[in-house]
Amino acid sequence: MILHPRATWFVSYNWHYGIYKRRTIITQKKRLMPYLKLTNNVVWWGGGNKLIGFERDDGVMLDYNFDWCYNPESYIGGDICKFVLWKNFVICGYTNGTINYFLVKGGKRKCRIIKKLLNNHSCVNAIDATSENIIAGLECGEIKIQRHPNMDMPEKKIYNESEICISLTDKVRSLSIDPMGVKFAVGSSGITDIPPLHIIDIECYTSVDTMQHEWKHGAGILDMVWDDPNTLLTCGYDTYIRKWDLRTGRCVCSWADPTDATLYCISSDHQYSMITGTQYNCLAVLWDQRKNDFVQLYYVNTKPSSQRSPIYSVQFDSTRLYCATDKHMIEMDFSVGAYQKFDYKSMYIPSRGLLSSCI
Repeated sequence: MILHPRATWFVSYNWHYGIYKRRTIITQKKRLMPYLKLTNNVVWWGGGNKLIGFERDDGVMLDYNFDWCYNPESYIGGDICKFVLWKNFVICGYTNGTINYFLVKGGKRKCRIIKKLLNNHSCVNAIDATSENIIAGLECGEIKIQRHPNMDMPEKKIYNESEICISLTDKVRSLSIDPMGVKFAVGSSGITDIPPLHIIDIECYTSVDTMQHEWKHGAGILDMVWDDPNTLLTCGYDTYIRKWDLRTGRCVCSWADPTDATLYCISSDHQYSMITGTQYNCLAVLWDQRKNDFVQLYYVNTKPSSQRSPIYSVQFDSTRLYCATDKHMIEMDFSVGAYQKFDYKSMYIPSRGLLSSCI
């Protein structure tokens, strides 16, 4: 969403000082590890066997009436781990290794399964797509690259034998294709001798860049996002955001989580702002790449029964932040006025963390 210049300062002030209106969009009983994707019109939530898309009125507001949600037509088997938006499809990777193409019909507000790829035998931990290929990262350490199926063919179930398979000998945790569609980054768990970050050429299927870094054992990469074709942001078990420049093959900047927590997810505005979801207390952190310290802390869910959940996925635009916890999807609206200020940054003590009275 592009803001009017007069509104830019107002909204920026709210982000900086924690002034927002909180709203719970999804509540469910079962504990999950859901995933989010955001477009101008829809925020997508995938968790368990459900895929739900909420329309955003005027590019901002969410329609939270469940009768108007996108839902799969039938149960697929397995739970959704990750998904990617491609053309008019949502492509989902499941715990049972299946990859399903859902065709989005906006007029009818439904999703319909078009193709099911059944050639994987391991959990799909990461997935992304170019105009020609679907790339999946598996729990067993394999990366599979294959062409998108022909949507005009009548067969729904497809066993594709022409795929390219790359073995990392380490569990794949994250995967993202660069904006040009010529290479992709893969993050692994970091529990073997190989580095946890890999840059692979899509056409040659070989590593093209090696990041020079002193990796610690177990410093796995749980999420990543490209800021531009030469700049990659990663986060994970080592509690740091790291900014990688592929032209130098090095980490050019890093930011340590203020609570020393594992970082489950990261989102970027592809300029200077970043938001991470942390392991503890439903805590999201706002960062400015031009500063060494974080900008603000947001406790997404203040209910004692829900405070222990990590934030598993985070997405944001200029006015709203969406966070997925184990039982909830929460929206925080920073375009509002005259709401209570939650300025936890001002109460933060670096050597001790937050004052106990703030939590």
